[in-house]
Amino acid sequence: MGQPLGVRVSPSARFVFLFGVKIVDITINQLDGATRELIISIPKSEFEEKLNEQFLEAQKYINLKGFRPGKAPIKLIKSLYGKEIEQDFIGDYATEVFQKAVDSKEIQFVGKPTLKQFQKEDEKVTFTFQYDIIPDFTLQEYKGLKIYEPIHRVTDEEIEHEILHRRLHSAQVLKADEIANEFFIVSVDIFKIDQTTKEPIPEVPPQTTTILLHSETVPTDLRNLFIGRKTGDSFLYNPHEMDSSAENEEVLIKIKEVHQLVLEDFDDEFVKRYTNGRLSTTDEFKEEIGYSLQEKWDLRSNDEMVKQVIKQLVESHEFDLPTSVVYETAMKLSEDFIKKYSDRYPALKGKKPSDVLEDFVPIAISQVKWAIIKKKIIEKENIQLEDYDIDSLVQEYKMQNPNLSEEEIKSYILNNKHITDTLLEKKVLDFLIGFAETIEIDFDEYEKLQEETEQEEAENESDLNAEEKPLESS
Repeated sequence: MGQPLGVRVSPSARFVFLFGVKIVDITINQLDGATRELIISIPKSEFEEKLNEQFLEAQKYINLKGFRPGKAPIKLIKSLYGKEIEQDFIGDYATEVFQKAVDSKEIQFVGKPTLKQFQKEDEKVTFTFQYDIIPDFTLQEYKGLKIYEPIHRVTDEEIEHEILHRRLHSAQVLKADEIANEFFIVSVDIFKIDQTTKEPIPEVPPQTTTILLHSETVPTDLRNLFIGRKTGDSFLYNPHEMDSSAENEEVLIKIKEVHQLVLEDFDDEFVKRYTNGRLSTTDEFKEEIGYSLQEKWDLRSNDEMVKQVIKQLVESHEFDLPTSVVYETAMKLSEDFIKKYSDRYPALKGKKPSDVLEDFVPIAISQVKWAIIKKKIIEKENIQLEDYDIDSLVQEYKMQNPNLSEEEIKSYILNNKHITDTLLEKKVLDFLIGFAETIEIDFDEYEKLQEETEQEEAENESDLNAEEKPLESS
């Protein structure tokens, strides 16, 4: 691999200044796919003149024993740091040379250009770069896509479940002795035991944890084993019975502490206290919860439609991708993954992003492809952000920052590329979904279809891998 422009080996003395560049020759060659080669030649005399200026500049910052500060002989500096300073100079100079060529030839590139080769000849020095471009391609049909619209209507049971959750959140916690129902919090020690004697293994310390019995993550059979027991009681349990991925061994669970959750009655007084007087009756409370739950389901439905639109467009377009951008995207995904999960999963301890990079390449390919397709749709449809696209966001920021004027907030939003890119992508997706042919389907049925599709795709991928694998000699 070459050296990405903008990445430098730091010398003992660091200094930066811009160079005037006289270019003798520029050649552009098409390599594979979206990769291009740029060969630039400049007079050797100019290069050496600028390099000598670099050594003179370095002299000011290098202090050597036996010489006054900034007065060390150039010849000695070259013998000690010459290679390092020249290498750094080449990197800075290459950036300037590349930019001059890009400006003169109006080159549109993406990703990080790479200096692949630097060569000195009798009369000239030559820089060879590689860079990627956004490929030219024909947009396939993007209006009238056929997609599923998953539908879910919130039920009374869901509303009651959410009310119970909120009552639990505000419940009084009292120390207790016996577990009477699921509304208890239990602190336990979990012992690894000898599977024959059923006695704890002395050299293995117990694992202490707290269990909220009402939690949906607690298996029903485990919850039932707690009910009716007291502090100090213990019982055997095999987690493998409810979780096939768990180790198929019994453990001993000993109850250390028990606390009861005392729920308030669900009445108008509870509603007034819980909402600080904003709502007055249980009917108003139920209506608000129903609306909130339905809004979450509708957002989830929209997310699923977005996934379908992007997937269809990515699959319907074939063109060469800028490999440097795919690599950068995959590396960023890998870095984020390691940073987020390395503390949670022992298998990731000590792993570097490059160790899991290959796993993220397919995702990176899809993301880069979608970004290129999206850009072309934006250009073709002349989709732009208007004031009404950011009005709600301006008001949201205004509530959080009352001392700022709306104009200041608007200016901040419009000058924040991440925010504007996010808003523009939403506008493009709303446009595509608005033109799509949607088929309403129950959410449960939709998820079942998705599972079947994913399983089929996984099987097809497995078959392809099997076909590519060479036959072993018998």
